[in-house]
Amino acid sequence: MYYKYWNKIFFFLVIIKLSAVPVYATDAPAVRFLFSINKYYQDKFNIPMGIFVDKERGEIYVADNGRNEVLVFDIKGTPIFKFGKTQGVSSPIDLVVKDDNIYLTQEGKPYIEIFNYRGEAIGQIKPPQNIPFSPGRLTLDEDGSIYVINKEKVGCLVFDKNNVFVRKIGNELTSLTGIALSKDKVYLITPFDSRAIQIYDKQGNFIAAFEGIQDKGGTLGLPTSAIVDKNGLLWLIDALRGVVIYDKTNQELTRFTEYGGTQKQLFFSVDIDFNEDNMIFILEKGAKRVTVFKEVTTK
Repeated sequence: MYYKYWNKIFFFLVIIKLSAVPVYATDAPAVRFLFSINKYYQDKFNIPMGIFVDKERGEIYVADNGRNEVLVFDIKGTPIFKFGKTQGVSSPIDLVVKDDNIYLTQEGKPYIEIFNYRGEAIGQIKPPQNIPFSPGRLTLDEDGSIYVINKEKVGCLVFDKNNVFVRKIGNELTSLTGIALSKDKVYLITPFDSRAIQIYDKQGNFIAAFEGIQDKGGTLGLPTSAIVDKNGLLWLIDALRGVVIYDKTNQELTRFTEYGGTQKQLFFSVDIDFNEDNMIFILEKGAKRVTVFKEVTTK
């Protein structure tokens, strides 16, 4: 749903710097720049759309929509493997890895396609036939269930650890760009609804909603994705505002939005993931790269 807005918005991009200095709370997370990844050997990223960090293997996966490829790197950014057109990949959007397989969403394909580690297509998952399905961004919970955006009937579909459809969360929302999960909550990022962040329990019951884009009385620009860290903080990626972090009570802790012109900046960021060593991987569609930071202790 949100992709159609990007062509218009892209012309009004701003460069946003991820600062290591918290703006509001003294106990808010602080970070330092480590390195960036912008190519697979000599092949530069084209339109990177989704990122996933496999914590068990220590690998970084990038879905490059423009190259029609899935690119795999080690945790230091060294290329490992890639697959793409030859294996039938077309305009990939996002991906997750579970059970030694890669689950990929692609524009125009009404299913989540499953690939093995050799890049061979081995299966599909999709909801019952009475549910029109156009999958977008997706994520995993700790039990191996997949939560995926359905752009056709805007909402979140849930498949259990056995890839069986179990429920829908969100009732035909106006927009949906990202999904974040805590142990007991589902956060839907809905920028063009009245509130930009809607919270449900794992059974799909609505709990609360907060924040909004600037045109709807909020402070956000174009929120695209989010993730909940091990401390229960919600890290929201905003393509036009940088990174905004909220505590467990939905109060803003800090936002990293200083402007500048170095490699430590964010340029139309669209996705985020973590690893177990407090490394933060931010995918920038505008800069065509993954920028890697590390959370540091300020106390």
